[in-house]
Amino acid sequence: MANIMVAGDLYQELDGQLWEIKRQMRQPSGYPFDPFQLKVHLQFAIEGRFGPIVATFKRDMRKEGWTLLESVPHRIFSAVDGISFLKEGETYVNGEEMVLRARREFNANYGQEDAEWLLENQSKISKELRKYYLVFPGTIWQGSDGRWYVPYLHWRVGGWVLRFYRLGRAWHSRDRLVVPRK
Repeated sequence: MANIMVAGDLYQELDGQLWEIKRQMRQPSGYPFDPFQLKVHLQFAIEGRFGPIVATFKRDMRKEGWTLLESVPHRIFSAVDGISFLKEGETYVNGEEMVLRARREFNANYGQEDAEWLLENQSKISKELRKYYLVFPGTIWQGSDGRWYVPYLHWRVGGWVLRFYRLGRAWHSRDRLVVPRK
């Protein structure tokens, strides 16, 4: 790869963008977006990796005409717990709110690669979680119908199965975000 010197106006523009990211991180309210995604994308930029999201799935919905909009890399390598994203008095929230809470409040932004790893390592999911749907909002698909979906695991007799649920619908107390067990 050729080394290209960044100078002049391009240097000023790039430097301004980096300063803006740092300014946002210093705000009293904090960085307004997903800080894990920022970290991932900055690392990709450092490594010179630009282009479409690269993710490897056993159940790749692109083969069924879906579009991958977002996906975080696999990060779960241990037993998991499930946590509710609902606040006191709530019976449900919309999908966008669930995703925001997963990312900003609960550090529970895990994706389909983690869900598929758990499918292969089902002993890492406690029996108590079988009554819940385990949600993985770190991967967002656009279905062939134009709607957005996220993967979830659902217990069926004999084991967990991977499914997809529409973000535009309500998310209830039977849904749980996944976090590594402490």
